[in-house]
Amino acid sequence: MDRRKFIASAGTAAAGTMLISPVSAITVSHTSPKAKKRLGLVGTGVRGIGMFGTDLLRNYSDYVELVGLCDINPGRLGVAGQTIGAGIPTFTSLEEMISKQEPQTLIVTTEDSSHHEVIIKGMEMGCDIITEKPVTIDEVKAQAIIDAERKYGKKVIVTFNYRYPPYRAKIKELIMEGLIGDVRSVDFHWNIHHSHLQQYMMRWHGESNRGGTLWVHKATHHFDMANWLINSEPAQVQAFGTLERFGSKGPFRGKNCRNCAHTAKCPYYWNINDNERLKRLYADNEHYDGYIRDNCVFRHQIDIHEKHSAIVKYANGSYLNYSLTADTDFDGYWIAFNGTKGRLEARVLGYPRKDHTDITFTPVSIFNNKPAKVIRVPFAGGGHWGGDPLMNDKLFKDPGMPDPLGQQAGVRDGVMSILVGVAARRSIAERRPVNIGELTDLTPMLLRPAFI
Repeated sequence: MDRRKFIASAGTAAAGTMLISPVSAITVSHTSPKAKKRLGLVGTGVRGIGMFGTDLLRNYSDYVELVGLCDINPGRLGVAGQTIGAGIPTFTSLEEMISKQEPQTLIVTTEDSSHHEVIIKGMEMGCDIITEKPVTIDEVKAQAIIDAERKYGKKVIVTFNYRYPPYRAKIKELIMEGLIGDVRSVDFHWNIHHSHLQQYMMRWHGESNRGGTLWVHKATHHFDMANWLINSEPAQVQAFGTLERFGSKGPFRGKNCRNCAHTAKCPYYWNINDNERLKRLYADNEHYDGYIRDNCVFRHQIDIHEKHSAIVKYANGSYLNYSLTADTDFDGYWIAFNGTKGRLEARVLGYPRKDHTDITFTPVSIFNNKPAKVIRVPFAGGGHWGGDPLMNDKLFKDPGMPDPLGQQAGVRDGVMSILVGVAARRSIAERRPVNIGELTDLTPMLLRPAFI
């Protein structure tokens, strides 16, 4: 069953160290909704079932009610229903779910290439939207979402959980306080280790028409972080990228990892059947829609980049020097803000583990030659470095809670983040700088407009 049938069919199934907590981590609200909000979930993969399924019911059942699950794959849908529990009705038709269950808000966690269809149909049928990043994968789909939001007047929230970890909130606070003056340039470099990249290449993310390349699927988080922290909108992009190891560059290829003659010599061999949860969710149900979870990482359809480098010019004149190195044995990143009064750096070397007690970043004053100051922000528990619980509290527990750092994001934020990646792809293909303003009817603004 293809995506359009999914939407329309009628089937059912140093010198100083301080301990400081950011505003986002200490905000307390005692307000709760008078009635539970009715939610529908569209897309029952790992993210949908976990973060917006079982976690939602476990942590927010006093505030929201999940009234329907929807997916084009009836087998995966059945597994989702059993895993989440609570007897939630399941549907393979989006229109039927909305008509029968009347959700007030749709949560969208489908394949990236279909986000726009679900978002637009949901708004057309009267629903507000909460969507996973990226909001969509190209400028045409982005414009369609922009037009639909204007037409139907519904609220769309993009779940940029990278804005919410306490140490990132503290960076935002310090920049807003003028600690380093006006930001003139940013250096932002992200590394993904081989096993992480391997999982992208095995799935639909390795095919640009489905995931928009890592310029969009992965880097949308990074570009949104930069847009939010710089507090301006991107205006022009010049980029370079290449594919050196995977796809057609590989020395051999097979049907998939389970059915391959090269497992003994392939450094990326992975047996999905060793993971009962993924086997049950994906491998046992791939005959319904053809989605193979353990595809060959050397298949010819892979056409995304492993190595990414870009310079982004912002409407306020700031520059972002960005790289995404997705072919290395290291996970982590560092980001540095160069301002008129100093420099602020943050580093995360590998993903934080449960035994981490803090994450440190160092603002350095340049002009007055003061000793470096280290501010230690306590590491917060919870998914995505402690950001997910804070984001979900705002989404589901108390939507009216204050948002002094502007952490919640809407369509414009979502579109501006993907347009940097879209412009980067076009820049590489056409060997020229690409203006953001030529992609949609949104004109980059000197200051990011607030999302209300």
